[in-house]
Amino acid sequence: MMPSQTRIRDIELLLVLSEEENMTRAASRVGISEPAFSKQLRKLEQRLQLKLFERANAGMVLTTSGRAFITHAYDCFHAFHRAVNDGHDSQFVDIYKLRIGASSYLSNHWLECLQSVEIRSRRKLCIELVTGFTFDMLARIQTREIEVALVTSPPANAAITTVRISNDVFMIVMPKEHPLAAMKSLQLRDVADFPWVFFERRVHPSLHDKVLRQMQSNNLHPRIRHYVTQADQVPVILRGESAVAWLTPAGAERIVGDGLIALPLNDPEIRLEIHLATLAANKSRVLSEYVRKFVKRVEEDRGPMQLRLPIGQTEAA
Repeated sequence: MMPSQTRIRDIELLLVLSEEENMTRAASRVGISEPAFSKQLRKLEQRLQLKLFERANAGMVLTTSGRAFITHAYDCFHAFHRAVNDGHDSQFVDIYKLRIGASSYLSNHWLECLQSVEIRSRRKLCIELVTGFTFDMLARIQTREIEVALVTSPPANAAITTVRISNDVFMIVMPKEHPLAAMKSLQLRDVADFPWVFFERRVHPSLHDKVLRQMQSNNLHPRIRHYVTQADQVPVILRGESAVAWLTPAGAERIVGDGLIALPLNDPEIRLEIHLATLAANKSRVLSEYVRKFVKRVEEDRGPMQLRLPIGQTEAA
């Protein structure tokens, strides 16, 4: 049997085992016995001619080949179920589905705006919303898994068209008794004197690197003590610490109070730009109308925005 004949059910078994890292729990989760699961795993590895898992003291762990395989297996599994859902939804011909992505670090206000846009040409518009890291959203736009996304500080990409919606600053969170707490705003040199709670690089690689480069250009040295991916992790870490935490305005808003305050970081080179991003080659009329309506709504609240066209085209004045 060729690798191309591997079934969706087979992929599901591999994904579950990669998540559980335990054969007993994985077998229970998919509703089969452990011996049957083990036998199926051996058959799959033989069919694919790959060693995907190996036993360790902690349980079943992915091999190097397994980690590479699983990344694409997730895409395949989700694509199959999207195809099934779209097939069922197509029975309702008057419903148009628009898949929208959003950075996990945006406020609920932006999510509400994304979902509240009305399009006259489509009386029944079904919006599917998915959240994640900015770079994940941009990758999904290019593979057409989503059609539009609200992301933070996207890097230049010839395939992506973006409209800048907002220009925010990082908020530096600290205990109320912190030495910096009496200030109204902060500069990089202020936060350089204290340990950091900083966001992991995978959250936003280019923004992460930009902060560190800016520190270096100012002859400053970051003292990163903790890495986090969620704002909710910060209060426990800051308790009894002299550290300061880098958060988005939305993240800071969720945790300030109860002994914590947030101050803006004023540095012209380090900004949190919120952009509405679409694939430049996507000529969908519904998508174009959606983008226009969304942009118009935000412009009415905040004034004109700047359009950044793909590389090679003239930037709008």
